[in-house]
Amino acid sequence: MNAPETNRPRESTRALLQRGQSFRTRALPPLGQIKRSVDNILSRWPDAVRIPEDRDREKLAQNMRLRVSEWNWENITTQRVISAAVAVFDKERCNRPDLSDVREFYFDEIATREPGAFLDGMVGVYLDSFTVDADHTRDLAKSLSARSSDLGGRHRKLITALPQVFTPDAAPRGMAHLMLETDDAYAKLQSIGLSSPHTSGLAKAAQKLFVKSLAPDLVNTSARHKLFNWLTPQNGPVLQAGAGPAVEALLSVWRTKTPPDALRNELSEAIIAAWNDPRLHAGGIWSGFDPELRAILLRWLTHQDMKFFCNMVTATQNSHMWPPRRDFWLKLYDDKMIDEAWVAFGTEARHYAENNLLRGGKTDMNRRFARQLDRGGSTSLLIMRIGNKIVVDGCHSYKTHIFKIDDPNAPALYKGQYYCDDIMRRSRLSQTHYWSESRKLAVWENWVEKHV
Repeated sequence: MNAPETNRPRESTRALLQRGQSFRTRALPPLGQIKRSVDNILSRWPDAVRIPEDRDREKLAQNMRLRVSEWNWENITTQRVISAAVAVFDKERCNRPDLSDVREFYFDEIATREPGAFLDGMVGVYLDSFTVDADHTRDLAKSLSARSSDLGGRHRKLITALPQVFTPDAAPRGMAHLMLETDDAYAKLQSIGLSSPHTSGLAKAAQKLFVKSLAPDLVNTSARHKLFNWLTPQNGPVLQAGAGPAVEALLSVWRTKTPPDALRNELSEAIIAAWNDPRLHAGGIWSGFDPELRAILLRWLTHQDMKFFCNMVTATQNSHMWPPRRDFWLKLYDDKMIDEAWVAFGTEARHYAENNLLRGGKTDMNRRFARQLDRGGSTSLLIMRIGNKIVVDGCHSYKTHIFKIDDPNAPALYKGQYYCDDIMRRSRLSQTHYWSESRKLAVWENWVEKHV
């Protein structure tokens, strides 16, 4: 029989060393790569909740009401329960008396359900349906706050960045602070767990404070850059709902002064690229836009279109008669006589403008300018409204034509295409561009001033 283990002689230290036994302890691998992998998974598959279409929400809510009243949970998934919660807590149904029992059901489930998909999904419902001072927001916040230690990794990250997330009175200001302290607010909110920041009710509440704080500094490049990073994010959709006040703030700093030409062009092109040209579209952010600020943008666009036209003709037409014409139209603009302007480029001029006059890649030529189709596209038109008159001028030898604004033959502004010969044939008041031989009397200029 072998001797008991306790009676075995111990090996000497020398013997252990001679056996070559390693005294090294295996270390854990660096965790940074694991953390990055988890973050990548969370950003690539941000949510397990299917956001229901508006047309399906009432059916989902009523189905959940029936299940709660009959306590029937056959053939239903956690995902469908959360999708129904989106409907029950949205702005159309969050206060409906007939759904009060359903709301209580969700509060009870938040209190008792084990950690997992349901709890995490209800955080998403809270964030998306967040409305300051709303009862459902306060009730969800109270319920979820009690379970905050049981939430998954995505929402623990949110709580770490925004500890007041379940304090409705403080959450919007806290999120606005996060947005202000970074150059890219959209990317920042994505990094802390909001996969679609623009749609989050909490982010919408924070946006108001964010824009209000930025507004006085929007004359500065850094503040404008920060605002556009939120409104038109590089890796996200352009903000539409709620963008109007932000664009108003952007224009408000120029109520009493005019930005330099380059900045004016940059701002106007960025605005119409994101939210359409207000001269062509009455909906979207323009439906309730401040009329005074809209007029500022329209004046910028009028100036810009005139400069586009004048610069194109200057570069492509070698005529001593053009510079005085250019100076005359720009002077009328500076004298605030030209109310609106619209350009119809011919084919050659269109190519030139696209390659030489436009910068930044934000201008869509097909939406930004009209086409002039007569004469093989060799002629371009500048169409203006001066008071109650429509004035059409063209490059090369095209005459200036003046119509009364109520004349059915007058070409309307902001159409997609024009025919210069058709305008010429319908015109009853036109003038060739010429001056007296002494050049002391500008016959054409006097004619325009007389008839407008």
